[in-house]
This record gives sequence, structure tokens and C-alpha cells, in this order.
Amino acid sequence: MLASLLCGNRNLRSPAAGAKILALLTEGRVYLAASTVSGIGRGRVPLTPDLMTGFATALGIPAGDLAALTGVELHEPQRPVDPLAAEMAGLVWNCRRLTTAQAGRVRDEAESMLVVVPDDAVAEDWNRVSHHHGNWWGAPRR
Repeated sequence: MLASLLCGNRNLRSPAAGAKILALLTEGRVYLAASTVSGIGRGRVPLTPDLMTGFATALGIPAGDLAALTGVELHEPQRPVDPLAAEMAGLVWNCRRLTTAQAGRVRDEAESMLVVVPDDAVAEDWNRVSHHHGNWWGAPRR
């Protein structure tokens, strides 16, 4: 169910795309291989509280609600979802209606907004998106 919600219902089309969204929206707390996302979807990889919380963040569903649906017990109080992560989960959901060409234009526009992160930048002040040619690219956090 979770893999279908993450990949299929958002037109991500592959477990690899789902894994990337999980890593991005959880700020790297849930970093999985595509095969692990697929294994969760097939029931071969057990759903741990950490994985379930990551899926909740990426899906924009409160962790407690998703825990009740999946039967996974949360062992510790969950920190509040970052409002930007919740907003991004909503954006990913809305992007499911875009054609491939439209999604490509959105990607190109988003990439045009990235700047080189200064070498002396404080990690908490920047959203680092990609590393190319020896530089981190990203955007300042607001």
C-alpha cells in the first residue's frame, strides 16, 4: 500500500523515484535503495517505525495516522513534520497530473533557481540539492 501510494499515486513510475523522494523529503533520514522500496511494497521488507515515519512525511500523512493504518507501533514521540516537507509532499501529489513535458519544464525552472552553496556555508542554513563538478548546489533555507 505504501509503495503504491508513494510511487503509483504520484506518477513517480518507479521505486527509484520513490526512494529519491523519501530521501529528499526526510532530509536523508530515510535513504533507501529502489529494491528496498519495492521490497516494502511486496511485503518482503518489514516496515519499521523509522521507515513508516519516512513514508508518512513523504506522503503528507501524520505519522500517528499512518501508524494506526499499518499497525506499526511508534516507539517514541515523533518530532513535528517540517512544514516545508509537508508542503513538498503536497507539491509532489499535485504534480501527478502533469505530463512528462510539463514536469520537465518544472524541473528545468527549479534547477535554474539553484545557486552554488558557499564553501563556508553553515549546513543548517542551506538546502543542498545536488553535487556537480566539485560544488554543492542548493538554495538558502527560509
